[in-house]
Amino acid sequence: MPRRSTGGWVVAVVVTVVVALVLAFCGCVGLGVLGSFVDDSATSGQPYDPEFDEPDGGLAGDPTEGAPPIPATTPSGGRGRFTVVYEATGAGTVDVQFYDANAAFLQVDGVRSPWRLAFTANDRERVQIIASPTDSGEASCRITIDGKVVSQDSGEYGATCFGW
Repeated sequence: MPRRSTGGWVVAVVVTVVVALVLAFCGCVGLGVLGSFVDDSATSGQPYDPEFDEPDGGLAGDPTEGAPPIPATTPSGGRGRFTVVYEATGAGTVDVQFYDANAAFLQVDGVRSPWRLAFTANDRERVQIIASPTDSGEASCRITIDGKVVSQDSGEYGATCFGW
């Protein structure tokens, strides 16, 4: 009886496995390419129209759009250890950037001068205000903590005051 070689079966199994892996890889890549052609809404170059597709389900032009931020006047954790008063002045209107009672950094553009905000805080390192004139002219800022002026500044292009 002649002896049969099993080498042919081993080669056939290895070739089958390699072909299956190549087809699976090419299929995944092919589906990815096909998917980019079918769903090209994110890369179509079309401008985003918020009137019809607002992410939160609202419509563009809701009353909250463009509303100035509302600063916290007491920390979310309680009353606050000290009282802070921010003041910003300038000729006409000023743009103001500042930390509120929760140490959130806010920006309010084009406020009438003089602008003032009083609040309580716990962290003096997050007591800061920047005042910039909206047009030409000088702007000033001042920080008072517990009734004592701790910082004041003025300048042609803006002013920065720190509470620490």
